[in-house]
Amino acid sequence: MKMIAAAVAVFVMTAPAWADMPIYDVKKHCDAVAAFGGTPSQSILNGCLNMEQSAYDRLKPVWNTLPTAMQNHCDQVATFGGGGSYSLLSGCVDQEISAAKANENFRFKR
Repeated sequence: MKMIAAAVAVFVMTAPAWADMPIYDVKKHCDAVAAFGGTPSQSILNGCLNMEQSAYDRLKPVWNTLPTAMQNHCDQVATFGGGGSYSLLSGCVDQEISAAKANENFRFKR
């Protein structure tokens, strides 16, 4: 949550996007994850559903503060291979924010 909350501070100077959160079929995604490798696992299904809900809940309040380019890029990452995953979406946003901070502070040393 701290990383996503930092997005507001990092990107407040950029033009914010006003797109709604993407809508993913979480049940379909988690059913596929739970069935990977054979017999579906109820434990994995439950863990996946909870993880997806948690990721969605973290992103929802800050989604509109993120730059459109980041939203689009991370949506493409999260839907790679079909379906969609809020956990992947959240991870992508976190990594993009972290990389932007690192790039902003980077000083080439000679």
